[in-house]
Amino acid sequence: MGVQIREMVLADYEAVIALWRSTPGVDIRPVTDSRDGIERLLARNPGLSVVAFDDDNLVGCALASHDGRRGFLQHVAVAPASRGQGLARAMIDRCLDGLREHQLGWVHLDVVVDNEAGKAFWQKAGWRPVNTLTRLSRAL
Repeated sequence: MGVQIREMVLADYEAVIALWRSTPGVDIRPVTDSRDGIERLLARNPGLSVVAFDDDNLVGCALASHDGRRGFLQHVAVAPASRGQGLARAMIDRCLDGLREHQLGWVHLDVVVDNEAGKAFWQKAGWRPVNTLTRLSRAL
């Protein structure tokens, strides 16, 4: 049957969090990546985040959201056995298509500082570091 990409729903959460936990370079945050946090993200950004299943097995996911001006991609992950088949790019393309519908100026993503494989993947896919900005954060 092949891999199927579809909209992420909250029922996918347990499989998604397991994939993130098994993927080096994914920085899981206790509030925003909790079940409640993902429920809020999905409700505020319907149709933008995706999951990929091979039969009944989750093999990929990508979160997408926006603030009305900029889009964001987060936690794009593919199970090791499913890598190298274009699955990440297919999920990203679907997320970007959804974000384009909101007429946003930019899409941003964060890569953990020491995730060299992640940086290489994104740069090969045409993403570039923004050297004019430094992200500052504050817990609420």
